[in-house]
Amino acid sequence: MHVRTTALIVGFGLAVAFAAGTAAAEPSMWGFTGLLATPTADALGDGEYNVGIASGELEEWEDFSYYANFGLGQQTEVGVLMWRPREGDDLQTEGLRPDRDETYLHIKRSFAPIDGGPTVAAGIFDISDEVQTTVYVVANWAQGNVVGEVQGEQVRFLNLHAGFASGQFEDFFAGVELSFATRFDVLGEFINDEFNVGARLKPFPWLNVDAGLMDVEDLAVNVSYSQDF
Repeated sequence: MHVRTTALIVGFGLAVAFAAGTAAAEPSMWGFTGLLATPTADALGDGEYNVGIASGELEEWEDFSYYANFGLGQQTEVGVLMWRPREGDDLQTEGLRPDRDETYLHIKRSFAPIDGGPTVAAGIFDISDEVQTTVYVVANWAQGNVVGEVQGEQVRFLNLHAGFASGQFEDFFAGVELSFATRFDVLGEFINDEFNVGARLKPFPWLNVDAGLMDVEDLAVNVSYSQDF
């Protein structure tokens, strides 16, 4: 872990991370709540869970991941993701794509905004260091007009996300989320020196479908089922 990045993470976290809960959100392709690949400061609520399947190379059918996440209290989510490349593929370990079967454990702790400021979360991905343990801190800023309400929480037209990480996600990452309705979002993000774009559709309260272009090139799809215990 680079000293410079570690200092940024610690400083960013201490500057804004205090106090209580957050609203639930949808899973990323890495299981933890987020956009396409980037984490956000949202977390599953108490008793909420989701399960899903994602592919980051759908055109070539090269890899799939399967995940499950659980909300502990109103602030903490834990999860597991199993990455399974296609048998016999000669994949290169590049960016966010390992070249062999891997199982990742992760945990995220979210903090409520202070005096109208951003929501902040800190998380650890690949806790058992199967490939490389990743530590991150991320903040969300809700902006724009209210387009609806989900579970008592207002949904705004624009959400900005930014954070720092060290490990598999390197240094600075950021994302933009445009909500045209409570069931349709347009997503854009920058992570590991790549730009990803896509859309998120929620046709039913329990079903979420993400589709996007990773590095504006590789077609990716993420489908998840969400429910309460």
